Amino acid sequence: MDRFIATFTDVSDWNILHHFSTKGTRSKEIIVDPKVQEQYFFKGSKETPEGEIRYKEEFWSEIVSSKVGQWLGFTMLDYNIAYNEKSKQKIGCISKSMVDLNLNELKEGVNYLTGFDANYNPDSKDDQKKYTFEFICQALKHHQLDDYIRNIVSVVVFDSIVGNSDRHQENWGIITISAEAQKIVNDTFEQKNQIEVITLLFNWLKNKKEAELKALVEPSHRFAPIYDSGCCLGRESDDDKVNKLIKDKQMLAAYVRKGKSEIHWQGHKINHFELITHIKTIYPEEVNLYGGFVKQRYDQAELKQLIYNIDQHLPEEYIMY
Repeated sequence: MDRFIATFTDVSDWNILHHFSTKGTRSKEIIVDPKVQEQYFFKGSKETPEGEIRYKEEFWSEIVSSKVGQWLGFTMLDYNIAYNEKSKQKIGCISKSMVDLNLNELKEGVNYLTGFDANYNPDSKDDQKKYTFEFICQALKHHQLDDYIRNIVSVVVFDSIVGNSDRHQENWGIITISAEAQKIVNDTFEQKNQIEVITLLFNWLKNKKEAELKALVEPSHRFAPIYDSGCCLGRESDDDKVNKLIKDKQMLAAYVRKGKSEIHWQGHKINHFELITHIKTIYPEEVNLYGGFVKQRYDQAELKQLIYNIDQHLPEEYIMY
């Protein structure tokens, strides 16, 4: 279980990429590990437009859901604990960038939905009901990405476990090869025989041009690991509410039933379990697959060990944050 315990990193001396913007309501910065020049995201909890920290435990929910998801066998973006003395929220979660900006990019779900239906506006209240499981499937099929429907099912199943209520159009996506990397591939293979291609590969290896080499051998797209799942696990509840939920099983069961998925079904926002029940009528194999390995891997004692030790690497002097 040790491999699922969150690590701790002091990123105070890491470089901030000020010229890159980030989305969302949570405090977020793109930082670079100066030792290896790799990009990471440092995120705190949700802030209001006035700068007030609304849900101070949200970054912990991100970390816990990431580790629980990995433990259960889902493909997750890994989140760990970090400290940044230069940030307003000094303690937050850190995750390595899913993409290499020189090689590939993350195309969020909204790109495929609007590409399928140009009239769809995710910011319009009237269009919120259009954000359905069926609509997502239609869009993926339109873009000839049918194989990724099973990935959407896995996301829905995972969200039902942690009670994530914010799986909106920008919180899932597909990692695609960048235009620059695609040009390398096209230029390499167009009108070149096998010997020329092999020679180029050896030259790239010799010159350590890893991005170009990876572009040649990686698939042109792949479904992104599950990310941005912090809106879960009762992160909006204070300590008193949590204690009441723990002590009162009926109250806890009612709380779980009230949790709804952001992904609608036939225009209706319903709870996670109802959504899975509906999806199972058309994709039974996929639901049974992910539900099956969750049942197989679940162990209450192991889960308690994971949760109770999630912050064991956080230095005592930072507990106040």
